[in-house]
Amino acid sequence: MPKKGSNKPQRVQADKSYIEVMGKIFAVLEYFVERGGKQKSVAFTEVAGAVPFARTTVHRILYSLEKLGYLDKDGHKAHYKLAGKFFDLTVPAVHFRRLQSVAKNVMQNLLLRFGETVNLGVIEDGEVAYIEVLQSPSALRIAAIPGERNPVHCTSLGKAILAFLPENEVQAILERHPLVRKTPKTITQRQHLLEHLALVRERAVALDMEENLSGVVCAAAPIFDQTGRVIAGLSISGPATRMEPKLAQVREEIRNSGLALSRMLSPNGSAAHPALLREIPIQK
Repeated sequence: MPKKGSNKPQRVQADKSYIEVMGKIFAVLEYFVERGGKQKSVAFTEVAGAVPFARTTVHRILYSLEKLGYLDKDGHKAHYKLAGKFFDLTVPAVHFRRLQSVAKNVMQNLLLRFGETVNLGVIEDGEVAYIEVLQSPSALRIAAIPGERNPVHCTSLGKAILAFLPENEVQAILERHPLVRKTPKTITQRQHLLEHLALVRERAVALDMEENLSGVVCAAAPIFDQTGRVIAGLSISGPATRMEPKLAQVREEIRNSGLALSRMLSPNGSAAHPALLREIPIQK
């Protein structure tokens, strides 16, 4: 058991922007995590004895966290435990960290083979968000920055993920984000885009042929979790002059890499989506 006072929040000196009660709230939550997380029920008296706050303060924090759904109260007893809502807060971050960890070697192998920038991205708020980027060693290279965002309709990453989302989610994204023309080759008609996404579903590979940035070509594949839901995309991007001669090989390898990552993310190592299992000839 942690010693009394071990959960004392760090004192913040002369900081008018600091909200002191937040330190107390997180000290209480941290204590629950240390005591065993969701499975362990902890008595009010134990929490009150472990944190350096008045019992009335601890009671109000526990009461408020219960009302907000982050703690569950054990019947009529003054025992509490972390609720599912608390763990839901951490799922995306943990999920992305696992994805990045699993994808690292695959991305490095693609970088070594093709010498072009390799990107790992997800869709957030209807846009592509890059969560990992391995830059090409070439002086002339195309590289996003982790955290950077781009439209879904004109990027290979965006289209690779969008193609496998449920139809209602696709429609919701397209309603919120107009098909803005980025280059003369950008798809700006919704019906044209939907037809294009159908082709992406057939091949499990999406291309950006200078649609987001003139002179830049990208190829991407979807990544699925163990339930078969698309969660991310993996892409290779580079100048059109270098990418086009090797595009057939890039498309095949990026698709195989998407399959490999989907299998790694499945508990039993099996492929998570039939689209990646089909034998599809990669045309030049």
